[in-house]
Amino acid sequence: MQKMKTGIDGLDPLIGGGVPVDSVVLVSGSPGTGKTIFALQFLAQGCLKFNQKGLYVSFEEREEKIRDQAIQFGWDFRKLEKDGMLRVMNISSLTLGQIFTELKRAIEKTKPRRLVIDSITYMALSAAARRRVVDLENVPEDELVAGSGSTQSSASSEWYGLSVRKMLIDLVKLLEEKNICTILTSEVSKNSEWYSRDTLSEFACDGIIQMKATSIGSEMQRTMEIVKMRNTSIKGGIYDFEFTPGGLLIK
Repeated sequence: MQKMKTGIDGLDPLIGGGVPVDSVVLVSGSPGTGKTIFALQFLAQGCLKFNQKGLYVSFEEREEKIRDQAIQFGWDFRKLEKDGMLRVMNISSLTLGQIFTELKRAIEKTKPRRLVIDSITYMALSAAARRRVVDLENVPEDELVAGSGSTQSSASSEWYGLSVRKMLIDLVKLLEEKNICTILTSEVSKNSEWYSRDTLSEFACDGIIQMKATSIGSEMQRTMEIVKMRNTSIKGGIYDFEFTPGGLLIK
């Protein structure tokens, strides 16, 4: 099995030397746990250390904010984009059909080896907004509405599950066909028993990495656990990590 080194200090030894090249990995955690930094570092190291092109897709953050966050750790996304090694794009306020269309176009144009989708939560809400479960490649725009927070509450649990499951299957299929190693970020509440708000992404993904942050007195303890990673050996346990000027460091 061909592996792709993440380039994140201390992580690769925990997952058998790297992530299988066509894997889709869910990085889960509550706000402020380091999910975005993990994703940025994954792309930056791919470009800088391994000459692998990257694509960062955001649904909520502006491109400039993402670039500004990356430069704080010494990763010059603007230069990488200028050199044709990286693309940062925002595709918010689109229907699910439009999201898949834009994603496919970006993949064909950029030809990335590494992809970040931040976050899967937005896509799950958009999936639940569809009126019927169909092949995403053939969804007319007038049969789709933009996802919103009210969608999940108005849809039945059964319908929501079917819609999200179909979206996840189509997404994973697309990424596997393109042989892209992908990070999906997932924001959950601090005490959630699940790794995603849709409660289905953890079953569709090849790997799960859970990140946590706990206040201990005046200090913050940050931990990471490799919950699962298909087609590679993993070291169980919970590991401390910290933010350094060069990104995450797992101890």
